[in-house]
Amino acid sequence: MITLYELHWSHYCEKIRLALNYMGLPWQMVGIDAFKKTQLRQHPLPPHLKGYTVPAIHDAHTNQFVMDSTPILRYLATQYPQAPNLFPGDQTNRDAIDAQIIEFDTLIGLPARRFAYTQMILECPSFLPELFLSHRAGGVFNAPMLRFIAGNFLGVMLSKRFDFHRSEVLGLYEALEQYLVALAEKLERQEFVIGSVFSAADLSLAALIRPITVVPFFAEHPKLQGLFKRHHEIVARWNGEGDFKYQIAITEARKRKAPVRRKLRDINVALPFKPSGRIAANDQNKIWTWGMVAMPYHYLISLRQRKVRQMLASVGVR
Repeated sequence: MITLYELHWSHYCEKIRLALNYMGLPWQMVGIDAFKKTQLRQHPLPPHLKGYTVPAIHDAHTNQFVMDSTPILRYLATQYPQAPNLFPGDQTNRDAIDAQIIEFDTLIGLPARRFAYTQMILECPSFLPELFLSHRAGGVFNAPMLRFIAGNFLGVMLSKRFDFHRSEVLGLYEALEQYLVALAEKLERQEFVIGSVFSAADLSLAALIRPITVVPFFAEHPKLQGLFKRHHEIVARWNGEGDFKYQIAITEARKRKAPVRRKLRDINVALPFKPSGRIAANDQNKIWTWGMVAMPYHYLISLRQRKVRQMLASVGVR
């Protein structure tokens, strides 16, 4: 039995759930405390890693503990060659799949996480305690006033951790848009991401674009609908969960207020994240530094630059 340690809303964790289901392997899920990660600490920290992270798996069959989504995919493919193959084809094709997954982890996974959290902060920050604090203090943070205060406090912390306020300055929305449009055009000409058969690259893409389904700038982009169609088909086949709780929360929030959209601009930029060999990039910062002093300003002002509440897209706004 494989035990998957996860934060259920994480798109990196969903990647592993899809892979386990695709391979037909028996597994169970353990949700972890997002802050303390207590459930992971029963396993020794791998010497090449600085700290515990999710997703992580423990394979009771081999007594192996593996962290991070792409190393887990590599482990599963190697350990269970009799299962449907995540890395099919010859060595050249397998290497291309591996490299593509690392690219997706970096160039889609990182900005998609930023944009989804930003959308939640702008539209329903009171849902953040549901993600991070639902099992703490006997559920006290579900009380309406505490939920509001805790949600905004978590929003400030997340903004510091991931530099949400710098997304507009760096042109990250436009950079991801350009990357995804090029990818969508490529996939209009071929059925699979790499080679001629389904692989871990297709699973990874399906999982990693889920966060931007709540961001109108991407979700309503006319040139990206093919990518979202792929996402829905793969998730429905190998997961079947439907929308996550944060997607439902934002949908409900939009029944009360218009969604937050972006003012469009025409700039040519590239995503600044770079993988290191077979390791995806990481965009996390330390929270408790002097930079936290400026975060309330960035949370209230900078994060809202180029954003408007508007029910429908219009010329110059999506």
